[in-house]
Amino acid sequence: MIEKNSLDNARIFYYSLLSRMFVFTYDLDRFKGLREAFKLIGQNPLNDLCKISALNVFENFDEIALSDEYDQIFHAPPSPVRTTLSFYNEGYESAQTTVMVKKFIGKTKIRKDSNFIENEDNFGFLFTAMSEFITFKTQGDYEYEDIAREFFIKFLNPFVDEFLNNIYIHKHSILYKDISNLGLCFFEFERAYYGVSDEVGRGEIKVNDGLSRSEKTRRESNKQKRSKGARDAIK
Repeated sequence: MIEKNSLDNARIFYYSLLSRMFVFTYDLDRFKGLREAFKLIGQNPLNDLCKISALNVFENFDEIALSDEYDQIFHAPPSPVRTTLSFYNEGYESAQTTVMVKKFIGKTKIRKDSNFIENEDNFGFLFTAMSEFITFKTQGDYEYEDIAREFFIKFLNPFVDEFLNNIYIHKHSILYKDISNLGLCFFEFERAYYGVSDEVGRGEIKVNDGLSRSEKTRRESNKQKRSKGARDAIK
């Protein structure tokens, strides 16, 4: 039981950290206290890439620079990275996927904070929800093991790689490349935990050459990683 709780606490830690990195807020201290979190990951990594990426963020951590980088990636025209499931599943914001997530959340103990201005299908909110589901389970509400599994398989697993790869290839991505790597490493672990493949439900919105949009993004991400050498070339 202790080992299981330790594993769940580590998963809560990762989801909470990812939530902090992707939830939009007007709070000027949004990244305060996170530097040590990356150091901790670097000292207890999932794999070598996770270690390198975490320690790189730790060593180069600057709250103001990171906040500016966040704004350039997610808000600045002409090509901000989209942050909702609706976009990755249906191609536009506030679509049917938003309704599906709201209905799912409505059947749980989680309620969106009034200060959270994004829709429930925002990745930052999804990471927060997973953190809460796992926390409920560790507190003895064991039905949330199945709830978390369903939520992960239905909403995160099919689309989170495309989201993270889009961050990696964005022209303004610097430390967020490492944060993208951390996310990709962690979600490989989550797939192993739940016994699922990353191929399930992969986005099917087609671009050119008969490739899905998610596959095109994955290939571009891998191309950039190979150009950086062995450090980031993992897939």
